[in-house]
Amino acid sequence: MAAPVELSRAALVIGPRMRLNRGMRLALPSWARAVPLALVAAAVVAAGCGRSGYEYVENDDETVFLKIPEDWQVVSEGNVDFAITPDGNYPQILPGEDVLAWRAQFAAAPGANSLEFVSGFVEVQPVDRRMRSDLNLASFFPIDAPAASGEVEVVRHDLITVGDVSGHRIAWKQTTADGRELMGDRLVMTNSLNSVVYTVGVGCSVGCYDAHAAEIDEVMRTFTVED
Repeated sequence: MAAPVELSRAALVIGPRMRLNRGMRLALPSWARAVPLALVAAAVVAAGCGRSGYEYVENDDETVFLKIPEDWQVVSEGNVDFAITPDGNYPQILPGEDVLAWRAQFAAAPGANSLEFVSGFVEVQPVDRRMRSDLNLASFFPIDAPAASGEVEVVRHDLITVGDVSGHRIAWKQTTADGRELMGDRLVMTNSLNSVVYTVGVGCSVGCYDAHAAEIDEVMRTFTVED
C-alpha cells in the first residue's frame, strides 16, 4: 500500500513549489505502460458552423498549449516567482538563466471553493543547471510523502514521450480520514537536457473526476510542446 499523504486541494491542483533535492524515488509498477502524447493542430477548427467545445490555454513564448472545455475558465495566468533551484525557497538565478516560471490556472467553476468542481493548472518551470543532473520527477507527485492521515492509491501510471519531451502521467485516489474520496491527475515531463519541467495537473472529488473523465483525459492528451 502506498504511504499515506495529506492530499489537500492544494496538493491535488496547485502542485509543488519545492526544490527537487529530496531523496524520493518513483518505482515504476509492472503495469505502467508507454503511451505517445498526441499532437494537435495549432488552432481549434469548429465542425461546420458549430463550436469545437474546447478552447486553448497557451504560452507562445514557451510554445506550449493544451485544450480545456470552453465552459471552463482561466482564472490566472503569468510568470511566477519560483523555480527549480537548490538554494532556499526562492530562485537564485545564475547568469544567463533569468527565465521565470510560467503558470496558468483554470477551473470549471472559478471562485467555487469546492472539490465537486474540476480545477487545474499548466506550468513551465526552468531548471537551474546545478539541479539538472539530479532532477527527479517523482518530487512533483504528492503520492510518496508521509502524512498524518489518509491513504493514497495510484490508479493510473502512463509513460509519456513526444519528441524531445518525456515523463509520467499519474492519477491517484485518496480516501481521507473523514471519509472523503479525492482524485488527482498529473502529467510531468522534461526535455532531454533536463532544463525545463512541464506540468499539467487537475483534481476534484472521485465522483466529480468520474463524471468529467473524458474532458480531463482530453486536457491531458492535448498538452503539446512545440519545437
